[in-house]
Amino acid sequence: MKDLFADRFLKCNISQGVVRLDFARVENIDHEKNEVSMSPSARLILPMDSFLHFVEQVEQMRDKMLSQDAIDTESSMIESDDELVDSEPKRKKSIKSVH
Repeated sequence: MKDLFADRFLKCNISQGVVRLDFARVENIDHEKNEVSMSPSARLILPMDSFLHFVEQVEQMRDKMLSQDAIDTESSMIESDDELVDSEPKRKKSIKSVH
């Protein structure tokens, strides 16, 4: 299996039942001008049905991440309230993987 790394998703092109996803890497960051230079790094090409399956999987991961974030946010708010009552600080929970 080949690993591909990309800093950004650039664009999606759908033509004749094939989906092309273009990705880019950051080449340079100009802090004075507040600009980022990007260059194309990879193109993922999928048949339409595979792309739709990919989208479903990404939506499931997103939902898990948002759900976990909501749980962590609620938990930290409860811990903050508890710290006002307790003199001992609570331990922070570690970030859970969504794999």
